[in-house]
Amino acid sequence: MNSEEITKKMTDTTRMMIDSIAELQKINDATVRALAKQQLDAIEEFNSVGSKRLEELTSAKTPKELLNTQTKMAAEMAKDLKSSTVRAIEVLTQGQKELKAFLEKNVKDFIEKTKS
Repeated sequence: MNSEEITKKMTDTTRMMIDSIAELQKINDATVRALAKQQLDAIEEFNSVGSKRLEELTSAKTPKELLNTQTKMAAEMAKDLKSSTVRAIEVLTQGQKELKAFLEKNVKDFIEKTKS
C-alpha cells in the first residue's frame, strides 16, 4: 500500500468516525428531548391534579371530607408518578435500542472498512 492509499484510508476512516459521532449525537438529542418533554408533561399533570385537589381541600367541611380528599389526592399522585416513571423508562429503553442498533451497525461497518 502506498502513502496515497494509506492517506485515503485514514481520511475515509476519520470521515466515518465523524459521521458516526454526528449520528450518535442525533440519537442522544432525540432521547434527551423526549425525556424532557415527558418530564414537563408529568409536571403539568401533577400541577393540574394538585390544583383540583387543593380546591376540594378548601371546600371540605368536616375532618372526614378533608381526610377523604387528602387520601384521594395521594392516590392520584401515586398513580400519576407511577405512570410518569413508566413513560420515562419507555423513552430511555427506546433510546437504548437505537443506540444498540447504531453501535452494532457502525462497529460492523468500521471493521469492514478497516479490513479492506
